[in-house]
Amino acid sequence: MSLKSYIQLVRIHNVIGAALGSVMGFLVSSEWKFEPKQIVLSALVVGFIAAGGYVINDVYDVDIDKINKPYRPIPSGKVSIKSARILALIMFILGLFLSLFLGIYDFILALLVIIGLFYYAKKLKRSGFYGNLLVATTTALSIFYGGLAFFSGNWFERIVIPTFYSFFLTLAREIVKGIEDYEGDKVNNVRTLATTLGVQKSWKIAKLLLVILILISPLPFFMGFNIIYIILLIGVFLPFTILSVIQKETIEGAAKARTYLKISAISGIIAFLLGSLP
Repeated sequence: MSLKSYIQLVRIHNVIGAALGSVMGFLVSSEWKFEPKQIVLSALVVGFIAAGGYVINDVYDVDIDKINKPYRPIPSGKVSIKSARILALIMFILGLFLSLFLGIYDFILALLVIIGLFYYAKKLKRSGFYGNLLVATTTALSIFYGGLAFFSGNWFERIVIPTFYSFFLTLAREIVKGIEDYEGDKVNNVRTLATTLGVQKSWKIAKLLLVILILISPLPFFMGFNIIYIILLIGVFLPFTILSVIQKETIEGAAKARTYLKISAISGIIAFLLGSLP
């Protein structure tokens, strides 16, 4: 059991992305008022809870991953299920403990997200679209959590825009992931949109969400975000989101689109972050 296997298990790049989302949420909400303690704590809470969520998801997905992703740490035998469970528990406890230093609302939200992630991994993921909605919600809450850590002035008005964008981009990405995992999900009776409606219909729903997001993406500029937002929107976010939309409506196309949408998500966070500079 190598350190590399555990890093792969927690999906460190996704964890960093979630933590960065929290930092962005704080700075956007506070209009770039630096409060190192609040920023670091909120990022750590989000990072630890996200890591725990990824690990517990792999614990319950081991049979599916044996078909879809046999190279993952658990199905490949590099990390045992028992060790993964312990790691998930440690991550959740650390995140929940640190949330206490931010305030009661931060603690409650952290606890609710942990419960949601556990319920998703154990049961809701197999329910299809409802599972997609929960993942989109918890991902968007990573950004919202940074704003909640600031919790002053017009923080809610400023954070609601990037939270909204994150929700719909993640929802589309989750549908695409369901298409990518179609074969394993079908064998294990997982009711995703792809296994219930079919690959092509699921693709059409995902593309519709992405097209709507593309069409409304300039709005934040007219609502107070600066020119940097538009530059990153045109230079990175839109090209990779469009690349996802024009993919062939196949399982192979979904694998490519998922990668592009990760870049869209990261570039979106950076666009909102730098676009909110006063």
